[in-house]
Amino acid sequence: MIDNFINRKKELMMLEERFRSNKPELLILYGRRRVGKTELIKQFMKDKPHIYFLSDKTHEKEQLKEVSKKIGEFFNDKLLINRGFGSWIDIFEYLNEKLKNRIIFVIDEFPFLMTANKAISSIFQKGWDEYLQNTKIFLILCGSSIAMMEKGTLSYKSPLYGRRTGQWKLEPLNFYETEEFFPNYSMERTIEAFSILGGIPAYLKQFDDMKDIFYNIKEKILKKDSFLYNEPEFVLREELKEPKTYFSVLKNLSFGKNRLNEIATSLGMERNKVSMYLSVLENLNIIERIIPITEKHPHKSRKGLYFIKDNFFKFWFRFVFPNRGDIEEGNVESVLKNKIMPNFNQSVSLVFEDICTQIIRRKPLFNIEKIGKWWYKDKEIDIVALNDNTKEILFCECKWQDKINAEKILSELKEKSKFVEWNKDKRKEYFAIFAKSFKKKIEEKNVFCFDLKNIENILVKH
Repeated sequence: MIDNFINRKKELMMLEERFRSNKPELLILYGRRRVGKTELIKQFMKDKPHIYFLSDKTHEKEQLKEVSKKIGEFFNDKLLINRGFGSWIDIFEYLNEKLKNRIIFVIDEFPFLMTANKAISSIFQKGWDEYLQNTKIFLILCGSSIAMMEKGTLSYKSPLYGRRTGQWKLEPLNFYETEEFFPNYSMERTIEAFSILGGIPAYLKQFDDMKDIFYNIKEKILKKDSFLYNEPEFVLREELKEPKTYFSVLKNLSFGKNRLNEIATSLGMERNKVSMYLSVLENLNIIERIIPITEKHPHKSRKGLYFIKDNFFKFWFRFVFPNRGDIEEGNVESVLKNKIMPNFNQSVSLVFEDICTQIIRRKPLFNIEKIGKWWYKDKEIDIVALNDNTKEILFCECKWQDKINAEKILSELKEKSKFVEWNKDKRKEYFAIFAKSFKKKIEEKNVFCFDLKNIENILVKH
């Protein structure tokens, strides 16, 4: 199990550049729970003068008392530690008088302050305008509630709108950013682990890469006292006001109801209300809306299908949720052997398509403008990438299998590609096949075969 800080190089670079500028900063950092915001901040603050305050659900007076203590300790002000501040404006005025050099002041879980005091955004706006904007302060407002952070700090109606000097929504790690979590795993095992855990650092740290995948599933997910056992329920309760409805939406998606109409009918709700719930889940990176990549007006397309995007939510709703009864009764071994193992490769194959998409972006065959899935009636192609200007197009199939018959797959892929109407008479075509391994690779112009060794080389060299 990895305990040290991994990756987030571009985010750290951004923070370092802003810190070195010596200009006053009011930075908004937000993202879903467990994505690594606090660890990023702690890594950035190392060896730098800083005040870190973690907000909570207590009354505002209690929070003022706690932050006063933090500030008093930083400035070695015993009177302040004992007495405390009476208001946030007193804090800003004090900092204005004391700040001579660059310091970092972090308020983590800022939404808790917004809950404790509805006027907190206005108070911080006044504090910035009257006391902080001409100092060398590096103020970071951090939060996990994406909706509250966007509404309270980033939206046009927020008092802080126009005051922030920057914002960063921290996203889950990509596949190639997670490899360091599993130094003892082969590429095959790393892909399997990512297919279960996705790009959330807190989840990735749970697996022990000295143990096999199924041991980790049993010990780190299926055990009732494990961190991950109830994680999706916890996230929905903490992030959302109506977790039961969101849970029902996700349950429908996991059962293969991917169309808006299907979900609305199942829930007995109006389409526009279901759309709102889906939009919130999209913003949290839990689900995604996918349309055929060749659609000319994607936002207006009625061909959109919804899928669970977060790998761990996908795994949990497929294997844990429907088997909760057996797990609660202690039949963990049975669930593992009879429900998970027989279907595991098929589960990994769905995520393998996403990984292949990342690989193509990492080593493109041409300047790709758009990439995604394509389907029409009963025809479907795993990945299609294209460039409208150069009229280049790539058709790709992904097979999570060993010793693939590449010629057979290529023949089927070429046949399906004929149904893709995009620039049919003028385009330049490429074909690619991803698999664990091949019986024999194809040596043909504009045809590419990628096995696990190729994928590993691409990750290392790029």
